Amino acid sequence: MHGKRPIFQFVGLFIVLMGIYWGLTMLDSVNKTLIPSYMRFYAQASASVINIFGERASASGTEVMSSRYSVNIKHGCDALAPSALFIAAVLAFPASIRSKIPGLIAGTFVLAVINLVRIISLFYTGIYFPKWFETMHVDVWQPAFILISLTLWVMWALRATRPAASTPAGTDAKQAS
Repeated sequence: MHGKRPIFQFVGLFIVLMGIYWGLTMLDSVNKTLIPSYMRFYAQASASVINIFGERASASGTEVMSSRYSVNIKHGCDALAPSALFIAAVLAFPASIRSKIPGLIAGTFVLAVINLVRIISLFYTGIYFPKWFETMHVDVWQPAFILISLTLWVMWALRATRPAASTPAGTDAKQAS
């Protein structure tokens, strides 16, 4: 039982951190101000990228629209939960803060970019394959996003626990590099 203590600590801290996330998302101030602002940012960013590809798109609130299709970014489709999953796993993992900070920054950035790709792909799915929109939205992207979050965490954890490269005995670190 003593050998499993780090596992229990990780799981316990992970649960506490996810509980904090879910508790924060239940607050009116978060639900009515922060999350909608975040979703409006995604709508604006998505419309801007879509315009680069020649589609005349605009954003109004949380909606990305063109003359051919529109998508509305709702809570749950904003990548907050998968990002929280990744952040909680990194913070709960027994590694140095020095390895956690770059992991948190890189991981949340990657997840934000992937979510932008997800929104844009759903927009184009709606234009070119409207019958597949719900399948792509619910059955493909939702589980894929959770899997991507977990994969990013595993990649980070493997890197964070990798032994530091050592230089051969009798050599100066500057000469080895």
